[in-house]
Amino acid sequence: MKRFLKIAGISLLALVIVSASALFFFLHSIGPEEPGNITGDPEFLIPDPPAKDERVNVLIMGTDLGDPTNSKAPSRTDTMILASFDPEENRADLISLPRDTRLEIKGKGLDKLGHAHAYGGAALAMDTVSNLLDIDVHYYFKIDYAGFRQFIDNLGGVRVNVPFDMDYSDPYDNPPLRINLKKGWQTLNGEKALQYVRNREGYPDGDLGRIRAQQALIDSVIDKVLSAGTILRLPAIADTLSSHLSTNMTPAEMSRYAFRAAGIKKEAINMYRLPGDDKYINGISYFLYDEKQTRDLVSVVFGKPDKDNGTVKVEVLNGSGVAGLAARVGDMLKGEGFDVISIGNADGAEYSSTHVYDRKGQGDNAKKVAEVLDVEKYQVDVDEKAKADVTVILGKDRSNL
Repeated sequence: MKRFLKIAGISLLALVIVSASALFFFLHSIGPEEPGNITGDPEFLIPDPPAKDERVNVLIMGTDLGDPTNSKAPSRTDTMILASFDPEENRADLISLPRDTRLEIKGKGLDKLGHAHAYGGAALAMDTVSNLLDIDVHYYFKIDYAGFRQFIDNLGGVRVNVPFDMDYSDPYDNPPLRINLKKGWQTLNGEKALQYVRNREGYPDGDLGRIRAQQALIDSVIDKVLSAGTILRLPAIADTLSSHLSTNMTPAEMSRYAFRAAGIKKEAINMYRLPGDDKYINGISYFLYDEKQTRDLVSVVFGKPDKDNGTVKVEVLNGSGVAGLAARVGDMLKGEGFDVISIGNADGAEYSSTHVYDRKGQGDNAKKVAEVLDVEKYQVDVDEKAKADVTVILGKDRSNL
């Protein structure tokens, strides 16, 4: 059954966006083997599996090689993504987690998120992300560099827009790193795609820029997996992942979620990143996450609404110039229980800062919206003919939401 887990795992790794025939192939090309324990430490308990129609949360990890002389040596996570699938709504959410995020790791104190796996394997990584987001993390998928590279080759490459010339080398990295990519749209093979996601130099906003690049590649992978020709590539994908992908899902769990997610549409897949900023502390680069904005993000994704907000009608207008921002903020406000009645673009020039307007002279409603968006003050602009109680015009200062 080990091969089943590897093959079906790629479905969920790409958010299981494949046709029913592809999943049928997964289920009928495998042999039996149960997954082993992910940790020998009873301190890190894995949550019980979710009920049939409850959300399932999976931590996706890309790992380095660790100690090449010891196959059992722990490795760091170079990429971490929390994937959450809602089988009832057939919706998936991806939250990218910067590896340099400074947080509490059980038994180790404040450290970088990417080190959790090196300290305690998948279980400690899951435990750390669970504490960060205050949710249960039920499963993990883990793929190494070689598996990622071969997987992209199996797909026939992926098309991305490289944001700038990438030219960097580090002979002491593991494995040694040599990056040489030219700016512009191009189809990357496995080796080039690995260079693209591993590159950390040249982004003005540090790890945040790297995350945007990774999300662009994920978007391209989803497009490729959705394409008609993917079914013909499944045997090669299966062969690659049989030795490079690991998970703690059982065969029954894998098949259940794979079939439930088979019909998911691309527009039902949402990508987010942990909010915060890069900062040096004692000469070490960290990503400091914003606790309030993180709670807001969790509210958007996992739905913890404030029922008292249900009668407040809100319109959200995008004045930031950042595509999709109004939809994301609309989801955030819905998660807080507000009645978002319209989403669109603001007229006129782009806004540098976000504005919240009270349209009905009911200041408490505008104040609630402003607090959720971390806007210091709201403005009164009464329009009795307006359908909304509150109007939000998003500026560039909220482009990280």
